[in-house]
Amino acid sequence: MAVQQVHSDGIYHGLPVFPEDVTGLTAIITGANGISGHYMLRVLAKDPKRWKRIICLSRRPPMIPGGLPSHAEHIPLDFLKEPKEIASVLKENNASADYIFFFSYIQPAAKPGKGIWSDADELVRVNSLLLSNFVEALKIAEVKPKRFMLQTGAKNYGVHLGPTKVPQEESDTRVDIEPNFYYPVSSDSTQRRLEDQLTEPSRLQQEDIVSKYCKETGSGWNVCMPGPILGAVPDAAMNAAFPLAVYAAVTKKLGQSLEFPGDLNSWQLNQSMSSSMMNAFMEEWAVLLGPKDQKYNTCDSSAFAWEKCWPRIAGW
Repeated sequence: MAVQQVHSDGIYHGLPVFPEDVTGLTAIITGANGISGHYMLRVLAKDPKRWKRIICLSRRPPMIPGGLPSHAEHIPLDFLKEPKEIASVLKENNASADYIFFFSYIQPAAKPGKGIWSDADELVRVNSLLLSNFVEALKIAEVKPKRFMLQTGAKNYGVHLGPTKVPQEESDTRVDIEPNFYYPVSSDSTQRRLEDQLTEPSRLQQEDIVSKYCKETGSGWNVCMPGPILGAVPDAAMNAAFPLAVYAAVTKKLGQSLEFPGDLNSWQLNQSMSSSMMNAFMEEWAVLLGPKDQKYNTCDSSAFAWEKCWPRIAGW
């Protein structure tokens, strides 16, 4: 019978204990200066025996207090460049990887007067291109990981469009109300329009790009899907804690009460968030001990409502 030992790390509990012979690994973390890549680096850096080399790929270096750990390095890269150019940089730096953690993301400007994800076509185009360029570069540079972890999110279930079926399950059908850079939509006309905007070989969305790459190379894949992400990263504005902190600071300065900016429905709606650190712990487990070719909900599911949470924030 298989046994999984667990341990605690501060406020994080039920974390896996890895076998002692899991050592000397190399990892590539893309988007390492973002809210998810930052915490992935922090988690892997906790055990330099297990992770002997951590390569951080992003346009800007991660802002780590005291600098990068001794077994981590930053290689500046822009995945909107041609795959040959990306591959050349990887070769120059002798890059290799047993495991790849992909967090790269670009948020396009919203359509005038619309919400943050209103330009769905551009969101698909640019984020599909980031990933397709990277995997093509990996093939050119002959970097062959054992496992490729792609982080997507709760938009997999359509949370950005309204209420979803609950519980959310990995086997749920794809939501195709509008374009989604995680996977293609079923509407032929919408998909053809998107494909017309994409360049070869990026005529796929992210899940299918990774699946195709892994079939061609023999790598395994995992897709991890957190909910809205919380964390403390200096350079990541797409973080629910950040605007709340700004709003609270401004109202405090003006001597005003911290009024809830939503309606009654949002005040009482049950929802959950995802801790960046807990996501990273989960994703390390997924590639090292979890089965390959598997999708995971990656949300701690600690449901709350602003009705109870907001007075505590106001009290702080």
